[in-house]
Amino acid sequence: MFERFTRQARATVVGAQEEARALGHGWIGTEHLLIAVLRRPDEPGAATLVRLGADAESARAAVERAAGRGGDGVGEEDAEALRALGIDLEEVRRRAEDAFGPGALDRAPRPPDERRGTWAVLPFRRRGADRGRRDRGHIPFTPRARKALELSLRESLALKDRHIGCEHLVLGLLRSDDRLTGDLFARLGLEPETVRARVVADLRGAA
Repeated sequence: MFERFTRQARATVVGAQEEARALGHGWIGTEHLLIAVLRRPDEPGAATLVRLGADAESARAAVERAAGRGGDGVGEEDAEALRALGIDLEEVRRRAEDAFGPGALDRAPRPPDERRGTWAVLPFRRRGADRGRRDRGHIPFTPRARKALELSLRESLALKDRHIGCEHLVLGLLRSDDRLTGDLFARLGLEPETVRARVVADLRGAA
C-alpha cells in the first residue's frame, strides 16, 4: 500500500512519528496523523480542515489535554473532576517534588485504551530513560491508526485515483469511527460527516 503514497503523504506519516516522539508517546495514533496532516496546510484535504478552523497547534493542544505530554497524563476534564473531589494536582505535584526532587511524578503515557475508549497511563517511571528507549526503537501504529491508513487506500480507489495523497489520509481519518478519534474531532469543533462532504466538494472543484 505504501508504494502508492505520494511524497507528501509519506512525509505526513513520518511527521506523525515525529509528533508522537515530541509528545513523549510510545504509539502512533490517529491523533498524531491528524497533527501531521495539519502541518501541511496547503495540501488538498488539509487545506479544507484549516479553512474550517483547525490547525496543527490547536490539534496538538487538544491531544495534550486528552493524552498528556509525557507528564501526569491527566486531561483537563479529569483534572476538573479531581478538583471537585478536593484533589489539587498541582499541589500534589509540588509536594512530591519537594519530597523527592523535580520531575518525581514524570511518567510516559501508554496508548489510549482501545477497548474502553479512554486515555490511560502507565505506572510512574523516569521520563528520560523511557524516552531514550523509544527514540532508539520502533514506535508502533495503534489499530485505529492502521485502520485510518487502510481507509485512505479505499478512499483513493473510490475516487479512482492512482495515488494516496494527503487528501485521502484526511478522508480516511474522517471515516474513523472509534471514540478516541471522534473525541479529538469534537475537541476541534469538527463534525466528521460535514467536514468530509466539504473535503470531497473541494476535491471535485479542483479537478
